[in-house]
Amino acid sequence: SELYEKHMELSRLHHRKIHEMESKLEDRVTYMNQWVHQVKTPLSVINLIIQEEDEPVFKQIKKEVQQIEYGLETLLYSSRLDLFEKDFKIEAVSLGELLHSQIQRYKRYFIQHRVYPNKQVPAEDAVIYSDRKWLKFAVAQVITNAVKYSSGKSERIDMTIFRNGERIILEIKDYGVGIPSQDLKRVFEPYYTGENGRRFQESTGIGLYLVKEIAEKLNHDVSIASEEGKGTTVQFSFLTKM
Repeated sequence: SELYEKHMELSRLHHRKIHEMESKLEDRVTYMNQWVHQVKTPLSVINLIIQEEDEPVFKQIKKEVQQIEYGLETLLYSSRLDLFEKDFKIEAVSLGELLHSQIQRYKRYFIQHRVYPNKQVPAEDAVIYSDRKWLKFAVAQVITNAVKYSSGKSERIDMTIFRNGERIILEIKDYGVGIPSQDLKRVFEPYYTGENGRRFQESTGIGLYLVKEIAEKLNHDVSIASEEGKGTTVQFSFLTKM
């Protein structure tokens, strides 16, 4: 019938529109990836040029370059998030190894801010099922936040892996400035910087939003508890079975 034909025509148009939008999104993400990698190259060159230099001015440059690198990584992952379904692989991941690799990776960051990790992992390996790349990024966001908001106030961050019934918990606890209670319920909202974001100029309000989004997409739980002036605790909770 004519009505059926019209319905099919609308359906075809709708599918074509969705396909066009997906295609545009993929193009945008590809462009963003290329752009980020292009910018990373001169940053690597700058790092090479100044790596042997030890004067305060070069230390400051190293710190600023590092901030740009972290910012670029956040940009990369936030643009990829829209295509998440095409960009993840679930596999067995050793949580202890993942934590260790992130501690090694952010070694310079710890030293610069004079905040040091205190790691406690169980003797038997805690294996979870996740996407290693995305989970590493989410954990890194929490670690760098913990360091940034502890700097000058506390020198220790506790990173603990423990079992809780059917779940494995990764806890990252700092003793820094803490989050004001009125901001706590909104920290996972995109671009919400709150009081700390205004005090600490580097905040974009995107980090914890990405952490929450990634955790949900990977079927993990993430929660945050904080007390102003006392510190913040973030817990990732994983099911031990697929």
